[in-house]
Formats: sequence, C-alpha cells, structure tokens
Amino acid sequence: MMLFKDKFKIDSKRLKNWDYSSEAVYFITIVTKNRECIFGSISEDKMVLNENGQIIENELLKSIKIRKNWFFHNWIVMPNHVHLLIEIQEPRLETQTIVETHSSASTPGISTNNNQTVDETHCCAPLPDNLNQNQNENQSAFKLSRKPNSISSFVASFKSVTTRQINGSSSIWQSNYHDHIVRNYKRFETIYNYIKANPSSWEMDSMKP
Repeated sequence: MMLFKDKFKIDSKRLKNWDYSSEAVYFITIVTKNRECIFGSISEDKMVLNENGQIIENELLKSIKIRKNWFFHNWIVMPNHVHLLIEIQEPRLETQTIVETHSSASTPGISTNNNQTVDETHCCAPLPDNLNQNQNENQSAFKLSRKPNSISSFVASFKSVTTRQINGSSSIWQSNYHDHIVRNYKRFETIYNYIKANPSSWEMDSMKP
C-alpha cells in the first residue's frame, strides 16, 4: 500500500496558516538518517526490537503517559522509521489515558465526511545546536514557529532525547519528518490499518533500504 508519493522532501514547506498544536488527527513518520536500520529487524512478519528500538519504544510510552490531551491511536517502531497516529484534543478536566502498544486505543472523534480534503505536508524538526550542528540553516525559522505542545515541538524533543541515549550527539534521524492531517474517518482507517500491517509488508516497504 502506497500512502506517500515523493515523500520526505526537505524543500517542502509546512501547511500555511495551520496551528500544529490545534485539535486534529496527525499521521507522523520519522525516519532514521540514511534510512539505516538501527532499531531491530522483521522476523516472521513481526518487528523485533533491539536495544536501540527498546529505547525508542520506551520514549514513546513516556510521551503517551505525559501528554494528557494527546491520544496515540496507533503507532509502531520499524527497523528504520517510526509511525504515529496522534490526535490532539482540547485539555479536559478529567482525562483517561489508555496505552495500547501498536494498536488502536479507541474510535477517533473525527469527521466521517468522506468529501473533506486531506492536507499533506513535509516538515522539519531539527535538533538543538549542541546535538546537530548541520541544521543551523533551518533552526532559526522553526524556533520562531514551534509552539509548546505542537507536533514540531514533540518531534524535536523526541529526536533530541533518543539521539542522546543512542548516539550521544550526532543525530540518528533525518532532519525532516512527514506529517499528514487526517480529515475523515475513511482516511483514518486506511492509515490505522497501514500501521498495523507495516511489519508484514516490510519487504515491499518503500522505506526499506
């Protein structure tokens, strides 16, 4: 299943006038530098995490726990990338957090109007200066636009924390990431099933090196 075409273009720009901390469902893909398979391998259609992969999974579980108004509907760590299907909700007085690794947590509260459009962009979330010296050109622009509790803030923080634990200072990630704003349930279902089936379709995966 091909969800993307000409993906991960570094010269692409964020969706104009969109607040990436606002209520919406986002499909996020973060890829390792040079698509290097450093998180484990696929065996019998299942992802087998190595030590690095366990670090990635642990950090995602921490993110799920601390972001009370973020709902991680589905996610998976693959050999050289991470997929996340995240819903940002308005903060509520009482929030029930359900954590279910690599599977659905609930039915999303998004529109079922299949006529709505889907916006797809390719964004950058560079690491801080002391972790990635090659991203200076992009950093200034995104520091200005990055909001707390936003997708770009989350990705930058996640990259920074995992890089420190796995590689010290040299980034393990591509400087960019892929984000897709999901605007109807049909698209949500397609993406959800794509994430679920990702290990079994690894041999045909366009991100396989």
